[in-house]
Amino acid sequence: MASKPHHEEADDSHHHPHADTPVLADVDNEYCDEYVHPGARRLYAKLPFMQRIPIFSEAATSYGPGCIGSLGICYFLCKGIANSIIGYAKQPLFMNRYGLSGLRYQRLSSITSMGWSIKAFTAMLCDAFAAFGYTKRWYMFASCLFGGVFALILGLLPAKESSANTACAFIFLTAFSKANVDILSEGLYSRLMRRRPKAGAALVSWIWLFIMVGAIIAAAIQGPLSDSSMVQVGIFIAAGLQMVCALIFFFNLYEERTNKVERWEDALALEAEMRAELGMDVTAEQARLRAQVQLAHKGPCSTTTEVEPITMHMKGVAPHDGQRLEFSGALVAELADAAEQDYDLQSLEAAARARVGEPITCLFGVFEVNRDVFGRNWRIFAYSIIMTCAVVAMTCGNILADTLGLLILCIIVSIVCCAASFWALPLVIAKANVFGYLQMVLYLQLPGALDSFYLADEECLPGGPHFSYTFYNTVSALIGNVGGLAGITVFNYIFSKHSYRLTLVVTTTVQILASVFDIIMVKRWNIAIGIPDRAMYIMGDAIVFQVCYYLTWMPVVILLSRLCPRGSESMVYALMAGFANLGETMATSVGSLIMEYAWGIVTTPPCDFSNVPMLLLVGHILAPMLIIPLSLLLPAARVCDDINVDGEAVKREAKKYISHADSDSSNAAGKQ
Repeated sequence: MASKPHHEEADDSHHHPHADTPVLADVDNEYCDEYVHPGARRLYAKLPFMQRIPIFSEAATSYGPGCIGSLGICYFLCKGIANSIIGYAKQPLFMNRYGLSGLRYQRLSSITSMGWSIKAFTAMLCDAFAAFGYTKRWYMFASCLFGGVFALILGLLPAKESSANTACAFIFLTAFSKANVDILSEGLYSRLMRRRPKAGAALVSWIWLFIMVGAIIAAAIQGPLSDSSMVQVGIFIAAGLQMVCALIFFFNLYEERTNKVERWEDALALEAEMRAELGMDVTAEQARLRAQVQLAHKGPCSTTTEVEPITMHMKGVAPHDGQRLEFSGALVAELADAAEQDYDLQSLEAAARARVGEPITCLFGVFEVNRDVFGRNWRIFAYSIIMTCAVVAMTCGNILADTLGLLILCIIVSIVCCAASFWALPLVIAKANVFGYLQMVLYLQLPGALDSFYLADEECLPGGPHFSYTFYNTVSALIGNVGGLAGITVFNYIFSKHSYRLTLVVTTTVQILASVFDIIMVKRWNIAIGIPDRAMYIMGDAIVFQVCYYLTWMPVVILLSRLCPRGSESMVYALMAGFANLGETMATSVGSLIMEYAWGIVTTPPCDFSNVPMLLLVGHILAPMLIIPLSLLLPAARVCDDINVDGEAVKREAKKYISHADSDSSNAAGKQ
């Protein structure tokens, strides 16, 4: 390829049609605030009213309607309906169909959700081994198929007590398959959010809207089925819907880019950081490199492509800390110092590509091995193995261990996993990771006590609420999820502009106050003042708790997406989200310990729920108060800010170094 001097390229760029229309150039540049996705432009041209739809228009403008549409459908079917059906079916499946006691159900219920805690293992494999050219697509395809099969087998198990442990295994496996789809999807949109962080809150809100609508539909399906003693029918529906999601990945509706293209993009971002660190002009060079990446989308990437390195320095401009983009500042400084000492600026691209690494093809092209993922993240790999071992240990402990053994195991797992987090992850990520875990642990889960109390019949609990499954799972879930939708809207338009710490303090406080409604109902004070059980439950747990739950979890989701390092998004996100999921299951195990040690219940006539108020006081009010001071572990940044590895907000101008103007990019593409 014959190269042209850069001043000639700069002169030619002025003749590009977009050069005289800076607005259009910004619209085409995905690192500029004015960028509009090409798919969104076509959609708005045909259907202008779509541009005025809240949340959708903001997300579609940045990421494209096709991508966010397929994300919404997948989350709607898989995590919204299918996963919620299994969740609503657990209590009638174990206590009615299999005849377990409340204490045994409390223990086993923690196992059923542990499948969400080991998704880091899958993400580790996916980031390191791309299957058929993609790091996520075909793994999600397989997870949907196998997950549907596991759910089908679950529904076919015989209705006897001996089936309970086997049912736990299959719920664990089908949850694990859904977790794989969830975490790989999160890895994909984490990558999108790093390019366009300003629309990140809208994208997360869009996804959770579909999850909650799916949960509402799941509640409408499963509640009446549980009352009719046909709990297994809902499980069959969940199996079918999960299999349908496989079509999304078969046709690549997520618009995932191939592994080689993503490797090129990672190298481009790393080189941009190095050049900014050296105080060099990166605009023309990055426009040309970006054009090469665009060409790579249309064909196989080649390591033999000639690249003309830039030798222009940015006169009078020193590197600024805020200009660091995606990678570790230490890594950038290391490579930049090496290039500066050699006085060979042509080695910058070679250094970046060598660090990111070209994938190694093996097994006749079935897999591509990303060596850099292993090399740069060996501690994260070790941490994921520790996490997987911890989940396996907790699973065995909940089934086989006595009370003292489970207590010791919970302490050991918590200490080891928290310590390993600080050993394996950068400090800011480690603190956010530990906060997500402790936030879940400190709000104790008590399904064996609360579900049994609300659903107990007249023989078991005279004068109790006596809720049917249709009300408990369907009506209250419908109302609660509508409240959750309102909470998501409030989050996107109010809390997304405030700090993570303030958001968590406010929502945790309201969540604690909402727990008072449960204590009032268990003590039957609402009847004494003339408030019916159903009205009291809807005003408290069904609405306020659900709103606060989503408002509490959504900023953590966005923070995890912001902090994930480029090139290993799925793996790090899986570790952090999986650790939070482990915290939730740990909260159930701790609830079991408190019930077995101090405040037990009896769920067979004559039933005894006298200890439930004390369980609620400790688990839902006193313990969650510790979350407020722990919020100091989070970065002192706003939810809408892009965050670097030091936990500081990144100035938007820094990202424009990657692609300064579309006119340069288009002109460079024409020269290839």
